[in-house]
Amino acid sequence: MYPPRYLWRGDRPRTQVRRLLARTRAMVLSSLSEGGANVISEAVAAGLPVLASRIDGSVGLLGRDYPGYFPVGNTAALAQLLRRLETNPDFLARLRRAIARRALLFRPAREKAVWQALIRELAPKSRLARAGDGARQARKPDQGTVAP
Repeated sequence: MYPPRYLWRGDRPRTQVRRLLARTRAMVLSSLSEGGANVISEAVAAGLPVLASRIDGSVGLLGRDYPGYFPVGNTAALAQLLRRLETNPDFLARLRRAIARRALLFRPAREKAVWQALIRELAPKSRLARAGDGARQARKPDQGTVAP
């Protein structure tokens, strides 16, 4: 008997996931609904092509024009993509190129820089708002300001 071509692995510790991704040719995310699956981020960081149901979370991570989508719940379309992946080296190469184009978005240094920029953008506004609140509270009613 031949070994199975597709295996359901279930929940695994992060170290096992990384080892599995390194040995894997592609990954399937067949979610019906997802806010942005961590496993897609892990796959992209590992350079691993993904076949994913076309849901908002996956489109947000992989981009609208990613070639590895199939309609939600459509197992025939997924089977067709799996066959194409196995038999068409050009399709596999296209998926790999698409993943490589997204890889920069998933680098920890970039994510940290984006968060820092967002915090810098919001922090001055928060300080000004807090300073304004403090200034109002510090005024005395006899200075023409109504007490809160």
